[in-house]
Amino acid sequence: MEVRMRWARLWVVVVAVGSGMLGGCEDSDPPSNPRPDAGTVDAGTTVDSGTQVDDGGTQVDAGSDAGSLGEPRPCERTEGICAGARRAVVDGAYEPVCTALSYGTHYEAAETRCDGLDNDCDGVKDPLSWSQVESLGLPPHAGRISSLRVTNGVLAVVFDREYVARVIQLDTALSWLGITEVPVEVMDSSVSLDSVSTRLLRTSQGPALYYASAGPNHDHTRGHLVLLDEQGHRVPRTGEPEGGALLFDQAVGDRATAAAVSADGSRVFAAWRDTSASVFGGRELSGTLTELDGVGVVPPRVLMQALAEDKVLYGVDVMGLRDGGFLVLVQEIKEGATEGLLRLQRFDNALQPVGEERTFPSEENPEARLVDLGAAAGDALESPAIVLRGPEGSERVLKVLGNLFGEVTSRPLAVTTPGEVPWFGTSVTSRGLKTAWLSVSEDPPGGDPWFRWQGRFWALGNGGASEDLTPWGTLLRLHRYAQWVQLEELPGNWMGALVMTSTVSPRSHTLQAVRYCVP
Repeated sequence: MEVRMRWARLWVVVVAVGSGMLGGCEDSDPPSNPRPDAGTVDAGTTVDSGTQVDDGGTQVDAGSDAGSLGEPRPCERTEGICAGARRAVVDGAYEPVCTALSYGTHYEAAETRCDGLDNDCDGVKDPLSWSQVESLGLPPHAGRISSLRVTNGVLAVVFDREYVARVIQLDTALSWLGITEVPVEVMDSSVSLDSVSTRLLRTSQGPALYYASAGPNHDHTRGHLVLLDEQGHRVPRTGEPEGGALLFDQAVGDRATAAAVSADGSRVFAAWRDTSASVFGGRELSGTLTELDGVGVVPPRVLMQALAEDKVLYGVDVMGLRDGGFLVLVQEIKEGATEGLLRLQRFDNALQPVGEERTFPSEENPEARLVDLGAAAGDALESPAIVLRGPEGSERVLKVLGNLFGEVTSRPLAVTTPGEVPWFGTSVTSRGLKTAWLSVSEDPPGGDPWFRWQGRFWALGNGGASEDLTPWGTLLRLHRYAQWVQLEELPGNWMGALVMTSTVSPRSHTLQAVRYCVP
């Protein structure tokens, strides 16, 4: 039976100001009776237009003589913006219980604002929240989950059941709204989930589900596109197969394809490697450009090749450029090596290479990904950047490579915990590049290779400082496939992240939502 939001539980993590430490329950589950911390401003009483404030902070009714009432008593709440507040005069008498009339316009009976203030006067500024969104079937790795900001919240697609993609709809507070099951064409019934890669895209016709499925013998891969509405429901098109519009059908076995939309959102660029039963990773990268209905614009062609016979292409990412072209990033690595090479190539809208290829040294698995920092960072060739993990002097960091077509710059985005590996996600927001990550270690080393991971959740907070936002006062239990963070910007300076936690006994996997403030 599907687990729904009726059992989702929301709790408040109390952040010790200035220390970055969190307090909470010792149990790995959320408290059964969390203190609510969401609501609306308590401003139900209207103040006369003549209301004024005396020197002591007491709101005085314009028609009353406050002096005849005696000295106003202090309000019940004394922390945050309520500090020093005294009772306002309402209808000729002091308020028996203080409201926003006494506390001021920043007051909220239950805090909802992300503004750097303790609005509900409980000693906690901008409380974050964790909630259990959905129980998952088989645990999805990074290629089988994707998220997208939509009009009234967030969509998340997950491949955790056979033959369907589950599209989860969340509101702007990351509360569960519903699930739509979208039928998909899976070519390998024996390992149907491991053979799939997916991404949610924003097209000129709205959200769309891209997915690709590989055959059981590593000899066939097909890519599809399914249009969705803003609630995650499929938008049917006349004559379209149930599995969606067919974008490509190739005699390769790539289970980690990549896709992006053109700048105007009208076309899809898909790329795949010539992976086979004998070649892990592939030695050639090919791609095609199609309309949203699968009609070909540029037929499949080879885009990049390995530079040497003993090396393979790995970790592909693609992105549409604002000038109408595309950018391809691929890691080339020699099997068994501890270092690799990031290769970056720009293509025009006919998938013809433009300019010289750029290369950057990297560690064995940098998890490099492309982002466009937007017009604020410059023109179409100045705004693309690469986010990756790796060493920076004596520290391990998440860093950003910028000015990719000029004199390349490198800057640390966040310093991560020594001795731990960051599994991270990024999002370009209206206020710049944001990142969040799981800082992970093995526990115990050498234990169950799937469930021996534990970690803490970190994010860039106010002023770009790293903050530990882990709930419950304990480490998160993680599966090997939890190497992802889906990160989206929410209204009102809030950020939303999706992560997966797991337990061994009973075996379970849960999609968790984190809503935190970055004022």
